[in-house]
Amino acid sequence: MEQILENLCEEAGQIGVFLPLTPGTDAISQPTVLHDYQLKNSAAVMISPCYDADENGAPTAQTIARYCDAARKTECGMLWSEPIAVSPDARTDTHQLMLTEENAEAFKALCAAVKEASDGAVLIALLDHAGRKAIKGKAFENSTLFSRCEILDDSEITPIAANCAIAAKTAEAAGFEGIALNVCERNLFADSLAAFHRNGKFGGDFDDRTRFVRDCFTAMKLTTSNAFLTIRLCLSDGLPQPNGFGMAFEDASAPDLSEPVLLLQILQALYGLKLVACEVGLNDHNWCCREEPESELIRVSRLCTCIGMLDSAMQQNVQLLIPDRTTEIPFANLAAGMISGEFASFAGFVQ
Repeated sequence: MEQILENLCEEAGQIGVFLPLTPGTDAISQPTVLHDYQLKNSAAVMISPCYDADENGAPTAQTIARYCDAARKTECGMLWSEPIAVSPDARTDTHQLMLTEENAEAFKALCAAVKEASDGAVLIALLDHAGRKAIKGKAFENSTLFSRCEILDDSEITPIAANCAIAAKTAEAAGFEGIALNVCERNLFADSLAAFHRNGKFGGDFDDRTRFVRDCFTAMKLTTSNAFLTIRLCLSDGLPQPNGFGMAFEDASAPDLSEPVLLLQILQALYGLKLVACEVGLNDHNWCCREEPESELIRVSRLCTCIGMLDSAMQQNVQLLIPDRTTEIPFANLAAGMISGEFASFAGFVQ
């Protein structure tokens, strides 16, 4: 392992990119605090979708077993759910998990089982609307980068915020301590942030493009009492302007975090946001739509760099989570380096 780390650091140094690998991983195992919760370590499990819910979106015995197994294996201090749809039309699959009032008891059983299996990990429900990838695709505006689908009009957007409120209320009653909005992978929430050419109050300038996400947070805040609000945010999606979020206009391939930082500052001030799960790029698009994929070292370095820039810009008022998006680079050593360097607070192990 030492030789692997040494070779990676040497390669990163030769091409001049940021890759803070450390030989040890003790930084992840240290107890920490999130809001008023004492966490036994800085390890967070991020559950991947498996589409094993019943036809109504409720977790099944298979779902509960999968979550408990992930919690036991990692001994995590925090567990993020897979993306949970906020309504039937928000699903990407008919067996995606869905948070509704009718499913409250099933999610309560899931939370109770995971609490026991994880020895009291903090649980976060990740609320989702698949948008373009929904069973019947929905979008904020059409782009040459994506297949065309139905464009939502303004009257259809406000009810989605109301669905988020119901889902958040149900999640809190079920036992989730945190409620996150999934603003990633160009789903409907992330799509709204890049709606530069949309007419009306949900597109155009920064205030209007962030209105939908802010409306969802307001709705969730009004229907919850003790649960904290958080976000999984794609800081820079790698789509050249004028189609991307967190991308520079003057340099088609460069991230620009001014808008993501401003959005997080607003969410922090208005909704007490203290935790951000950070993502960069899209899984199904090469950076800036290049024909040839990048090396993993470059891709992972960009994630580390963006998180490092965000930490400085936010003046350490939020806790940042770096997710496991590597195959060749030892993630635990990378995350420990980010945490010990005070660039991140949590390591997200994807299960």
